[in-house]
Amino acid sequence: MAEESVGPGIVEWYGGGDRPGHRCGYCKSTDSNVSDGMWAHKLTVQDYQDLIDRGWRRSGKYCYKPKMDTTCCPHYTIKQDALNFKMSKSHKKIIKQFNKFLIHGKKKGEHDKPEGEESVKGGGADTSSKEETSVNHNSPKEDKSMEAEQIKKTPKPGLGADPTKPKCKKAKDLRREKKLAKQTEKGQTERQADNTEQSKQQKSQEKTLEDLLREPEQTENCAHKLEIRLVRSEPASEEFTRSFTPAHNVYHSYQMIIHKDPPNKPSVAQYTRFLCDSPLEEEYREGGPPMGYGSFHQHYLLDGQIIAVGVIDILPSCVSSVYLYYDPDYDFLSLGTYSALREIAFVRELNKKAPDLKYYYMGYYIHSCPKMRYKGQYYPSFLLCPEVFSWHPIEECSPKLDKNRYSRFADPDKEDEGGRVDLDSVMILHRRMAMTYQQYKLLNPKTKTQHDDVVRKYAGFVGQSCATRMLLYRN
Repeated sequence: MAEESVGPGIVEWYGGGDRPGHRCGYCKSTDSNVSDGMWAHKLTVQDYQDLIDRGWRRSGKYCYKPKMDTTCCPHYTIKQDALNFKMSKSHKKIIKQFNKFLIHGKKKGEHDKPEGEESVKGGGADTSSKEETSVNHNSPKEDKSMEAEQIKKTPKPGLGADPTKPKCKKAKDLRREKKLAKQTEKGQTERQADNTEQSKQQKSQEKTLEDLLREPEQTENCAHKLEIRLVRSEPASEEFTRSFTPAHNVYHSYQMIIHKDPPNKPSVAQYTRFLCDSPLEEEYREGGPPMGYGSFHQHYLLDGQIIAVGVIDILPSCVSSVYLYYDPDYDFLSLGTYSALREIAFVRELNKKAPDLKYYYMGYYIHSCPKMRYKGQYYPSFLLCPEVFSWHPIEECSPKLDKNRYSRFADPDKEDEGGRVDLDSVMILHRRMAMTYQQYKLLNPKTKTQHDDVVRKYAGFVGQSCATRMLLYRN
């Protein structure tokens, strides 16, 4: 598709970093979360790419930048090199558990049981009905008999395991021995069977992220079907509009059950402001991704029903994750991690069409909050230096953050080159006309020095590229 020209971004500076802070959702402090902000009426995707590379993030159309050396829980921008991503054992385990559910219908923790024995439910919602519960009740006579039997079976307290008996084997060792026994019965020697097992393990280790994610698609008669559908949210596509209500219903349940929001808080209006409104302009470029750049929702549909939604921005250099919410009934699927792995695979897929798109941005990494450190487990990942905005491997940053919540990662002699801005060249929107700040001052000779301070702070925060390209609204 041919490249389309888009107009300049328009922003309105709010500031805020000099005012008292507000409540922090991480350490629960009431007034120590400090940040500067601006309202983005519209942004090009390049504007927003440059902004997040200087520590900014968006919530709806509001863009904010934590005041890193002051705020209680410093937020470090983190990006993951998707092309060189290496899965951990836990990542593989989560995908395999998800695939097991899709292929066999088995939840985490469920195992094959002998015929006639009731299966044990894993995590997630208990779907058994009252009728099923009543059928499983025993008569009083049976209860007494079972209770007496249980008393007989209950071992008396002792000194521990019997040293004269062999130690219990691990479950994985028992499974391995069972496999080897079956293969030996088929005519293979124990050595051949062992080699076959090692070969299978080696092939499993060599599987790529995409190989693992595609396994259910290559299996016939799966118990469940998963479809991931990308829909443009700004401007709203037909599919986005059509699926708005079921998507919001999932969001409402997620916020109430997972985040304990009151029922009236995750309203349609709040959902729209937070996750649907976006300042990013729809844009297409030659050599870019076929769906173009901008803001999207990724719907995860299980058997045709939305169970999760990933809110993302597709930018010139990355896919930026905005938010993920899911149906709490499917919490057992570890959808937070699974969706992140899916989004990393999505970056790799887009890279085939758009070579400059290489990274996956997961928002902010908060080292001082243990529950937010999981973002650093996607190797290799890099943190943004809060002073000169250069990228550094997270394994080099972690020791510094163990000592201090706020830390500079770059060498002491390195400077923020993007922060050097000629004030007169900053672009202004005044009376519906674009002009430089120098022209604005000529039109408004009574402009006070305080205007210079605001424009200087704004320009330093957004950087030279954005300050000389975006339009700062001044009345």
